[in-house]
Amino acid sequence: MDRADYLEEVFRQLGDATVYRVLPHNPLNQIVQKIAPIVDFHFQAGTIDSKMRDFLIKRDPITPIFYVLPKIHKRLVKPPGRPIVSLTDSVLSPLSMVLEKILTPLVKTTRSFLLDTSDFIQIIKSLGPLAPSSLLITWDVTSLYTSIIHEKGLAATDRLLSENRVDIKIRHFCADLLNLVLKENYFMFQDTFYAQQQGTAMGANVAPPYAIAYMAAFESDFVYNHPLFTAHCRVWRRYIDDDIFCVWDGPIESLLPFDQHINSIWPELKFTIQYDTHKISFLDTLVYKERDGHLGIDLFTKATDRNGLLLFSSWHPPSIKRSIPKSQFHRVDRIVSNMDVKKN
Repeated sequence: MDRADYLEEVFRQLGDATVYRVLPHNPLNQIVQKIAPIVDFHFQAGTIDSKMRDFLIKRDPITPIFYVLPKIHKRLVKPPGRPIVSLTDSVLSPLSMVLEKILTPLVKTTRSFLLDTSDFIQIIKSLGPLAPSSLLITWDVTSLYTSIIHEKGLAATDRLLSENRVDIKIRHFCADLLNLVLKENYFMFQDTFYAQQQGTAMGANVAPPYAIAYMAAFESDFVYNHPLFTAHCRVWRRYIDDDIFCVWDGPIESLLPFDQHINSIWPELKFTIQYDTHKISFLDTLVYKERDGHLGIDLFTKATDRNGLLLFSSWHPPSIKRSIPKSQFHRVDRIVSNMDVKKN
């Protein structure tokens, strides 16, 4: 990507005053002074042991760095960037890691949770035949990580902990750590320090389960109990945080009002919809209706995808070279449902 275009995209994002603000200096010392007493309080309360206390106080932390990954599947010329904050070995990294360990098993209990492609394939195989008019739908949440209002995300996370009957001391411990991770999140780009004042940093360990908890709370309050949803939705599954797959047994006239509904609840949360009566792509699969109404699955690759090649004469271990074709054939066998397509 051209350097000037890259910088233009970075400063376009950092110029969003609702998400980022410029800091006058490096805030590290102030953040350390906030972390230490909170960690010590939970140690004195018996919530954590000395080993955990020492782990949470990071020695000689590095400064988080901001960068963007160009989304070339959106467009090749001046592509938009996915904002990343590299938090590895930063002062907030241990807190984020502990939160991830606590929250990740819990988000798997949420109603719409989808683990991976294999999990998705099993769901598709379990469905019976669909009517010709049934709709295959995907929703994508726009810029989810930078859109989450702190208060809503914190409430959703505590709700997840409460619903799983987590001890009250651990709930308070998680709330304190999450407050720090969210509200003290800072980084540097070039020679300027910034604070992220809305959402969470993509790059933080806790970001995925935090976003999942937020979306699960939204779904529980505004999706599952909606009359159009209960009347027409056969399947609603969400991969990680913002990719939703749905089978809708109803006309478009019933779908569009529901789409307007979920887009009107919270101003910061916006869904982009794609739908079709015959086929739709989701994750790395293409889901399509067969003649008898059952759903079939094929491989899906974006137009910008390219094959990665490895010369067999390379010095990679022989096991690596043997595993490449084996894993690719296994992927085809696992995903593709049509035997004739699979053989070819």
